[in-house]
Amino acid sequence: MRTCKLILILIMMKNVSKHLSQFLLSIALLLGLLLVFYLSRSLNKSETSVDKQAFQTVSYCNTFKGCQTRVGDGSITLSILPASMPTGQPLDIKAEVSGLAAEKVSMEFVGRDMPMGLMPFNLQKQSGHASGTDLYTGTGSITFCTTDSKMVWVARLKIETREAVHTILFELDNVGGVLN
Repeated sequence: MRTCKLILILIMMKNVSKHLSQFLLSIALLLGLLLVFYLSRSLNKSETSVDKQAFQTVSYCNTFKGCQTRVGDGSITLSILPASMPTGQPLDIKAEVSGLAAEKVSMEFVGRDMPMGLMPFNLQKQSGHASGTDLYTGTGSITFCTTDSKMVWVARLKIETREAVHTILFELDNVGGVLN
């Protein structure tokens, strides 16, 4: 009888030990996943512009005449060709940046009254431009809106410098080259 009790106790201890091992392994895996999550988050945070000052400028733009605005001590000139901005077709983008030491320039087209999903694209710095002014170029496109044929588009130009992130919102007017 004692032997049976002893065997039963050993079996129970083995089962408890097995469940405890599985429980501890689960806890260790969970802690490992949390550690990976927080490490990746802190690495990503150090690579982004979260700690930089953010500035936003809103400006009107007739695409047939070009777009200009002041940003702090600098200025931005934006041109989009073709100026009629046909949907679903490549648009040549040129941004001239002066007075800002841009490290990265990107742009995206968004609907003013109806966000259509973000498709940002980077603009590439071109060499050999006038001193004091940097030229950034790229290709983008706008999507077709099935619910609003008169969609008002906004060009969201994002300029990152070492100290700050400047977001310039150009409300685009691409109707016949005349101001309303």
